[in-house]
Amino acid sequence: MSPLDALRAIHDELCDAGRGMDRYAPGVVPGIDIAPFDLHSVRETALGAFLDLEDGNVERAVIAIGNVLALQYPDSDWPWSGTFPVTAEQPDPPGAEAVEWVHYDPNWRQFVGCILAMCVIHHGGSLPASALVDIDVALLRCVRGEPEARIAPWYTNPNLMHAWLLAHVGARRNDDALVAAGERRRDSIIERFEHHGDIDEYNSPTYDGIDLWALGLWSMHPPTTRFAESAAAMLPRVGARISTLYHPSFGTTCGPYIRAYGLDPTRYVSLSGLLFSLCAEPADVVLPSPIDADTVHVHDLYFLPVLQQVADALTPHLHLAPVSTGRRHEQHFSGSVAASLLRPGVAVGWEHGRRHEASLDQYVPFSAHALDASGTATACGVMVPPETAWIDVERIGDLDFLVRAGGRGGSVGLRVVSSEPLPDDGQPMRLGRIAITGDRPTASSERSSTPAGHELHLSWPLDQIEMRVTVAGPA
Repeated sequence: MSPLDALRAIHDELCDAGRGMDRYAPGVVPGIDIAPFDLHSVRETALGAFLDLEDGNVERAVIAIGNVLALQYPDSDWPWSGTFPVTAEQPDPPGAEAVEWVHYDPNWRQFVGCILAMCVIHHGGSLPASALVDIDVALLRCVRGEPEARIAPWYTNPNLMHAWLLAHVGARRNDDALVAAGERRRDSIIERFEHHGDIDEYNSPTYDGIDLWALGLWSMHPPTTRFAESAAAMLPRVGARISTLYHPSFGTTCGPYIRAYGLDPTRYVSLSGLLFSLCAEPADVVLPSPIDADTVHVHDLYFLPVLQQVADALTPHLHLAPVSTGRRHEQHFSGSVAASLLRPGVAVGWEHGRRHEASLDQYVPFSAHALDASGTATACGVMVPPETAWIDVERIGDLDFLVRAGGRGGSVGLRVVSSEPLPDDGQPMRLGRIAITGDRPTASSERSSTPAGHELHLSWPLDQIEMRVTVAGPA
């Protein structure tokens, strides 16, 4: 079954006709008992409506869009003005006690807003006049509700979406002030891009997909000519980086990853996997197979139809070739360097110098993918636990790396994630060709299984530790 057919089956399964919305898929939060079929997802309902419009199921789409619009928070002075709840059942934010990302998601303005805008752009002729008016009102509420300084300059995906949405709404309403606000945000994005040579949200299997989707909107539906010009400058460079880092033997890009939910693309649905499938990469290599409602991160599958609509702007910049000789890529940001090395049987990425707090639980400063003599692929990465403030990785040999970590309050740890279980006794720890060694006095350990794969959380009562990772055998 193709990914699109899998999505149609999941959408039909999860669509609650009585509520007119899609239920929360079990695979969104695997292993957590939240009675998923009692919750209805707002963003995925909007994306499901777009799929229905694509397939000519207009009546179901109109009902779903109406139910999404009814959940938008009204205009107010609160920081959630104009955004949407994550689920229909989510309680309203508790006033001054509300916590961002816990009681409300501010980025739903951008996500749901751009999805609704695409419904109008591609299928406005199928929608009743009342729905078009209601969407216009909702989009204005999205852009006016967004505090001007809320999205940090480095926060790429909502920045790209919000710049486009501001100017798009302004152009539709002949509102020069909104268009100008969109242009100012576009200016700051392209200036930062030119300074660093890439987007801040560097190399993320999920967020590369969101960033490219947003740039696809800039390119194919530019609210001003400058958006199209900026997309024409950014897409070739982002596409070249992804093309260099993509390794067909592993179905994913080489690390390090500024944000990742996992190392094995067949364990969870990623936006990059969807894009690679649109570039004719085998779906069972870049995505889980089969895909159903229980598949980890399955909600990202809902983005496939909107990605397809902008694919013509994206896929010409993605050249996904076999790794027949060595490839190197190095990216410098302020104070940090990310390096990647690809060879026919291996892909290793490492970073040093990054000091940040955002989404640290998704940061992968070291990753290694390797094929063994039988052609079996294994993956291993180092991630950041709560007690660790920073991790630096240095290349000290051909495929030999030193991992240093600094802790907080006299404790430091590493999260070792892998495609296979790792032993926590004896040295070295081995996973196929990948070996991890180092002094581990009085280290405590805890095992778990996450969307990233198998995990071993090592912790020491120290301020700093060093470990060594080696990829053995032929490269």
